[in-house]
Amino acid sequence: MTTGVLTVGLIQREIVTHDPAGNLLSTIHMMEPCVAQGVNLFVLTELWATGLVDITDQSSTNLAESVDGPTVEALRDFCRNHKVWLLAGTIALKTKSGLKNTSLLIDTSGQVILEYSKVHMFRPMGEDLVFEPGDRLVAADVNGIGVGVIICYDLRFPALTRRLAKAGCEVILVPALWPELRINHWEALLRARAIENQVYMVGANGLGSQHGLFIPGHSMIVSPNGESLNSAEMRESAIVRKLDIAKLRQIRSEMCFLDDEVEIQDVHWPARVNESGG
Repeated sequence: MTTGVLTVGLIQREIVTHDPAGNLLSTIHMMEPCVAQGVNLFVLTELWATGLVDITDQSSTNLAESVDGPTVEALRDFCRNHKVWLLAGTIALKTKSGLKNTSLLIDTSGQVILEYSKVHMFRPMGEDLVFEPGDRLVAADVNGIGVGVIICYDLRFPALTRRLAKAGCEVILVPALWPELRINHWEALLRARAIENQVYMVGANGLGSQHGLFIPGHSMIVSPNGESLNSAEMRESAIVRKLDIAKLRQIRSEMCFLDDEVEIQDVHWPARVNESGG
């Protein structure tokens, strides 16, 4: 059942590397006051419990957990006790074949109902040497609202968000560790994906220094019109906003770009003359 409104609580906090237990306690401490504000869905950042995983640092890779590990179990208890949904940002997830950078969506009964592993690996940072890529898109019904997930670098590939929108998603969650060097791209891409797909984009970015990079926060919740619903700040914060799904549906009913798209796969080039003039 949907009420036409989804209240999102985005948790932007400084990540302490190699300290899952401490990060977990700090995260729960920030979430608890938000429950009283009527949050339906909490969203955490990418690798919020461990920070970036370094393939050359065994102590770093040892922090990976299985889906039934202590970090996820504590979050399941939180959801069950407070009757809220939670996207557990991403965790370094142990699989039979290696590690994946994976988002887990937990429902109000504490069940993990969605797993999405990051599809696009950011090779300049050696992410492809640490994680196996995912190979599918996933979405879930949250209180009657279509919710999809992409992760950080995935934001640069518009086909992912488009496919989620065409599949019925109205809200796209984007946990990330997006560096300060390209933070203007982060903000521009969140706005672009929102406008072109007529969706709410919920971008949860981390905060603090990670392996020589500074992650500046600037988490943003963007409306289908491309308007930021919060100021992008560089400090720990719990951002609570109501997403007006009824208004989104009205916008789509009046002018839906998704219905008008014509998909053309091939690009035809005119005949070219080679450099010798032949």
